[in-house]
Amino acid sequence: MKIKQFTFILVLFVLLFATGVMLSNKDTAEAENVGAEKKHSDLYDVLLVLLDPKARKVINKEYPNRSYALWSAEILEVKRLTGGYSQYDFTVKVKYDTYTGPFNSPEGPITITFNITTDGVSVIKIQN
Repeated sequence: MKIKQFTFILVLFVLLFATGVMLSNKDTAEAENVGAEKKHSDLYDVLLVLLDPKARKVINKEYPNRSYALWSAEILEVKRLTGGYSQYDFTVKVKYDTYTGPFNSPEGPITITFNITTDGVSVIKIQN
């Protein structure tokens, strides 16, 4: 009787251990396959939306016929300029894939570097 109980407990332990290993491997595999929809988190998209008016104004001034879509914009870099608690000075570099007209081929990327402070947003640099 004790051998059957021991065998049952051993088999149960092995099954629970194997299930735990499989679940932890599943989480690791899912973390490695991050798609575009996971890249654009809510905070990522909020930042793109808040920078959109400045970006649209700069792009329309430099290239009047070009447009872009926010879903294809890519934040390349966010840098805090001053360290320490309650310091809110940043530079943000964003790449916008531009195009002319709805069915034309892309015109190429435009990268804009923004300076963001509590006073507002300004454009530091525009690159093709």
